[in-house]
Amino acid sequence: MSIIRSIIVSFSLYSRIPMPVFTWNEDDTKHAIAFLPLVGIVIGAVSYAVIRITEALDIPLLCRVLLLMLTPVLITGGFHLDGFMDVQDAGNSYQDREKKLEIMKDPHVGAFAIISLSVLGLIWVCFLYLTMDSCMQAGTSLFMNLYCGMFFYVRALCGIGSICFSKAKKDGMLNMETKKSSRADIIFLIVQALLGAAFMVYTDLFAGSLTALILLVYLFIYKAKTGRLFGGVTGDTAGYFVVMGECIFLIILGVCRVIQI
Repeated sequence: MSIIRSIIVSFSLYSRIPMPVFTWNEDDTKHAIAFLPLVGIVIGAVSYAVIRITEALDIPLLCRVLLLMLTPVLITGGFHLDGFMDVQDAGNSYQDREKKLEIMKDPHVGAFAIISLSVLGLIWVCFLYLTMDSCMQAGTSLFMNLYCGMFFYVRALCGIGSICFSKAKKDGMLNMETKKSSRADIIFLIVQALLGAAFMVYTDLFAGSLTALILLVYLFIYKAKTGRLFGGVTGDTAGYFVVMGECIFLIILGVCRVIQI
């Protein structure tokens, strides 16, 4: 029963999917981050359904791309995008570490956040269109299966980093969510990451292996960057990692699809 409650808390925190309402206690929240990849499974499953339905209805490719882009935003409520934008504002402020942390807490949106979000959207349109178009030309859906699997893998890596990496703020939301996480939570997240990587490698040996490896390397680049800029990770930087991880995954996917045509 406690596991089910933790899963409900995880979906309540990291998505907009309606969940049963009850009063949370510490035991309910301490494992929430370990179930973050399950939200990725839902996003991937809904994305797969969108791909199949729009394909069956012969909807124009650009509309399919835009609907796929909207899917994770609608399911998460833009939760991770908010963190991405906060980090872009703070990281580009050229202020000291304490000021950067204050900027991330500021509810106002700065110019760097808007610019970065616009660039992100253009990259998604470009490489998702490239991937889908090349898949249609080749008559294969394998790379779109990889796309659907990325949401699970990226969130598994995010969970590992959120627990294991030093926190920038001892009173921050991420620290509160992870301070009671156990070794079992880390092991569970590692197992999920391995399963995600195995799925990608099984789907396409070259593209799957390359994306899994590069995102793993990026996890440690992210650790170094957040340590240098903020003194550790926060809830906002976790959202930044998810967004950047998915973007990097999509770029690699598009490039690999073109190479293999």
